[in-house]
Amino acid sequence: MNLVESKKRSTTMSEIRIVATLIAKPEHTAAIHSAVERVVDPSRQEVGNIQYDLHEEIGHKGTYVFFEVWASQEAVDHHNNTVHFQNFVKEIEGKLEMLDIKVLHQIA
Repeated sequence: MNLVESKKRSTTMSEIRIVATLIAKPEHTAAIHSAVERVVDPSRQEVGNIQYDLHEEIGHKGTYVFFEVWASQEAVDHHNNTVHFQNFVKEIEGKLEMLDIKVLHQIA
């Protein structure tokens, strides 16, 4: 399953939360760092984006975690098809040791 397919999973709740963890291959840490930083601002400007935060794990250089909140699945689908996100997907391809994406809805 790739990044776009993972983020397209459906949910019954309107608001969608995504936690995406990326671990860069050691030789690509700098490139991944630049790529993850560049995708944040345009994503935050999208209609339907509520939160789009990027974190780096303490003590684990090259491990990045996105916390995203979207108004709806439609907003996520739109985001997945934007030029900046598609460029991001191409840019990180083959440069990750691990990619884990969790698509969530809040229950309490």
